[in-house]
Amino acid sequence: MKSRTIAQGAILLAVCSIAAKLLGGAYRIALTYVFGAEGIGYYQLVFPFFALLLAITSNALPLTLSRQISAEIASDRQGAVGRIIKKALLYAAFAGAIGSIVTVALSKTMAGAQSRADVYICYISIAPAIIFVALAGVFKGWFLGHGDTTPSGVSQIIEVVVKFGLGLYFAWALMPRGIMQAVAGALIAVSVSEFISLAILFIWYLISARNEISLPKLPTQFKFFSAFAPIAASGLIFPTVAFIDSVMVVNLLMRGGVSDAVSQYGILTGPVASVINMPIVLAMSISVAIVPAVASAMAGYDVVSIKQKTATTLKMCMMIAMPFFLGGAIMARQVVGVLYPTLNEGHRDLTAFLLSLTAINVLLLSLLEAVDAILQGLGRLRPVLINIGVGGALKILIELIFVPKWGIAASAISSVALYLTAFVLNGAYYNKLVGKNAKLFKSISKIALSGAIMSLAILPSAFIRNDIWALVYAVCVGAIVYTACLLLMRAVEQKEMQMLPLGNRLARLLTKSGYYKSL
Repeated sequence: MKSRTIAQGAILLAVCSIAAKLLGGAYRIALTYVFGAEGIGYYQLVFPFFALLLAITSNALPLTLSRQISAEIASDRQGAVGRIIKKALLYAAFAGAIGSIVTVALSKTMAGAQSRADVYICYISIAPAIIFVALAGVFKGWFLGHGDTTPSGVSQIIEVVVKFGLGLYFAWALMPRGIMQAVAGALIAVSVSEFISLAILFIWYLISARNEISLPKLPTQFKFFSAFAPIAASGLIFPTVAFIDSVMVVNLLMRGGVSDAVSQYGILTGPVASVINMPIVLAMSISVAIVPAVASAMAGYDVVSIKQKTATTLKMCMMIAMPFFLGGAIMARQVVGVLYPTLNEGHRDLTAFLLSLTAINVLLLSLLEAVDAILQGLGRLRPVLINIGVGGALKILIELIFVPKWGIAASAISSVALYLTAFVLNGAYYNKLVGKNAKLFKSISKIALSGAIMSLAILPSAFIRNDIWALVYAVCVGAIVYTACLLLMRAVEQKEMQMLPLGNRLARLLTKSGYYKSL
């Protein structure tokens, strides 16, 4: 495929992934309206175990298969692709079925470990999704191996839309029968949405692969598990930490005398996490784009290009994340009041407190995503995993010691410790590889100063009693002041401006005004 087509495909997949994450965040906000803090707590209890099983059984399938399929096609051995898909489907069916059976078999054990025996029905409701995700991963791998990202992106969007619509419908319809039945209904919608995604991909595959299926079958040297295992292992750290959290935090809170432990866990992992994660997807789009660029520069041993590209990426991520971090910390009460008006006063206060405490994760996670993407582009995956593992171990240690004493706030602080530790360690390793960048440090200082000035400008919003108008004031004034400060300090170079949304038009406008010398 032409490089332009490949780049367009990568952009399409990134856009679809970002849209899906934004819809997913909006879905959790909507579910909070229906369930309240306790219900969203039950809902969130199930997902860490579900995510861990997906990480073990199927998350690595698309990447593993796409690499091997593209290699066979490049070697003019397209007839071998059918054997690869057959082996992968057998694995996916087996691993997915085992995952679903294990989820059902351990449902009561997991519910008991989380001190909520009746939550077992939620595990059963989501169990079928495991086999559907595994089988869908095979077809995604086939399409990606052929350089076609459209089916994966489209199925991802449809999946979220179906989950959004059916999940809210089932939740509302089953709420009169009890909160646990309503949560189970929303999780059934997850299984249905994954099945529909699988059906779309399967039909699309039958249409697209009809010529390939008829080719003479060729043997393949593809060793599935030797290729699958390292990729699967690399995606286990965050799900493992989240799973340990789901079992540990509620029990630690109860040991500390907290009566609404599930509600508090749900607030931190549901409403708060949704608000934190939504702006991060903007920075993720830059991180996705940097990997091939860094890998290309690495292949040509172009150290200067590597430093320039990585510095620009870190700078753009920080520029996007800074106002969301500061705005979330300062305007937490107003944000919660607008997004979660159905929470009772005590839960709203707790949500606002936890949001202000963890708002810095917007900045830390954005920068961590960027540094991790850069190091992966440089072929340094193992140090990334080790450093994240160190951060995860620190998070668990902090929770074990302090959650019984400080409550859910200690879990919030432990998440900051995780991302900060991983970012500092990976950042230090990055500096060791490519050297320090004084120009980048100067630019970061300008961005931080612009953020500080913006913070002062939005402080008067605290005197506006209406939460909506307070947010309108903060967003409008903050955006104007932050942008003006960045421009006055010349924190953004012309090429960097063009990386931002509508950046080309803005760059041309600033060039005409004389701000930039030439395009």
